[in-house]
Amino acid sequence: MLELEPDDLAKFRKWVVGFCIVNFDLEIGQALDYLYPPMDLTLTEQKNICFSAFPDSNVFEVGDQVFNIRLRASNSLFAASGPTTSAGFLYGYVFFRQKKDASIRRGYFQKSLVLLSQHPFVGLFSRVVASLGPAFFDVGQPMLEAAVMNIANWSLPQYDGTILDLPFLGHLLQVQLPQARKPQLLETSSFDMNKMQPDLQIMASVPVGGLYFHFKDIFKDLWLLWELILLGEPIIVIAPDPGICSEAVVSLVDLINPIPYCGDYRPYFTIQDADFKNFVNKSQPPTNLILGVTNPFFNTAIGHWPHIVRVGRQQLSHRTSKPNLGSKANVLYDFVQGVTSKRKGVVQKDKDLLRMLTEAAVRGHPPDWLLNNILRRHFADLTEKFLVPLNRYFRTLIPTVTPVSVSETSPPPQLRPFQTDQFLKSLKEHGTPLAFKTTFKTRTSTTDPIKELYGQFLKCGHFATWLQQSISTTQQHLEQQYLDQLCHLRPGSKRPSEQLVKIIRDILVKAKKRGGQKKKKRRGGEACCLLFSCFFYW
Repeated sequence: MLELEPDDLAKFRKWVVGFCIVNFDLEIGQALDYLYPPMDLTLTEQKNICFSAFPDSNVFEVGDQVFNIRLRASNSLFAASGPTTSAGFLYGYVFFRQKKDASIRRGYFQKSLVLLSQHPFVGLFSRVVASLGPAFFDVGQPMLEAAVMNIANWSLPQYDGTILDLPFLGHLLQVQLPQARKPQLLETSSFDMNKMQPDLQIMASVPVGGLYFHFKDIFKDLWLLWELILLGEPIIVIAPDPGICSEAVVSLVDLINPIPYCGDYRPYFTIQDADFKNFVNKSQPPTNLILGVTNPFFNTAIGHWPHIVRVGRQQLSHRTSKPNLGSKANVLYDFVQGVTSKRKGVVQKDKDLLRMLTEAAVRGHPPDWLLNNILRRHFADLTEKFLVPLNRYFRTLIPTVTPVSVSETSPPPQLRPFQTDQFLKSLKEHGTPLAFKTTFKTRTSTTDPIKELYGQFLKCGHFATWLQQSISTTQQHLEQQYLDQLCHLRPGSKRPSEQLVKIIRDILVKAKKRGGQKKKKRRGGEACCLLFSCFFYW
């Protein structure tokens, strides 16, 4: 196969690690045919890719499936790390084809094309494999080589809201990448909603089907699911096929955006996964975990899990898939959609939104992609309302940086510590804009549902992640203000103290490390401080 030049390979791997071709071997089962471009993966990683690249149950006879997976890859040089985990993960985007073939002893041709990436760009890469998959199976390796060269010529990923023009196999994809701690919504994108072409104008982190498409029959349960995910509860999602399953899980993880989901989630999890015995046993499931499954075995194996979601319409006959995700004939096993949970939801549902979505589904207008955006925006707003008391209290922890408070002998200002009792006192005094069910006012229990919900959140990993990121961002801003004020001082003829030199050096080292992770335009203050640091070493 075509060997890439080092520069082309480096540019390609800014987006994608590589492609894996997985075949079904009658003697050994799923087997890795080859990797392109070549890459070093551990044996465990290779096995997980192979087992995850095929549907875990016989849910259809012939056709194509597009779905996504998330694989533990702690030993891989290509793995991306989560917000709180040191172990990395790779994201896989799968195009699976199954068709009858009399020349094969089993009677079926079964093969998968897997795109591996360090990025959770499900909206972009699901479309990429949906386009490449049929062409690859019809033409062969030349199409794979062409796809790799297309990606190698893409511009570098940008996370500032820029619309990127990415040519791929004769189409021009216009793509916006997600910004940190901001949900991707049409209202905040540069796309014109009046001229929107969802298959070519892509918000990279938003699944093709999404929240509206997969949960339209159980809308009323979404507020409970929002609470469960917010509190880091273990959830298992059972669906008829890997496509529904994986997109449903990714949509649920996105439900609490802009709060970062700090736990482990597997959009499509099989019984052959290396973590199967750790997650599926008689013990209580770990917190901060969401698994998506299709194998009927899980119906009995996870009966003790506190929260089970069944999603995906019951199918009594063959059907075709969503547009641009290939075709499939699918006879699905019978199950009833809904949420089984040991928790009683306390947050008020939006009845007007439910009514509007129900009427839109009957009318068939507006289009699904617009309704999906409306639904996602509602839960993004819900999360922002939840954060109001936390942000309000957090602002009281921020010291004021003024010329009077800065001198050559003063250290950089530090945030005051977050104190739970003081936050709960502030919550009681100022309240929250989040609407709670009125039925809780008549309960005989003396428990305050508002205090209880926030108290539970303070004990879960999502709060720790949110607080750590908030502290990091705010401390950077304080250090910038400190350096800006310091730059306006007149040091005079005396050489600055060793203590001040060390303080400035430490700040600049941290700033350099942050710049290596995410490049930003230099502000005037930063340039000034770099000159100031040079003065120290003159």
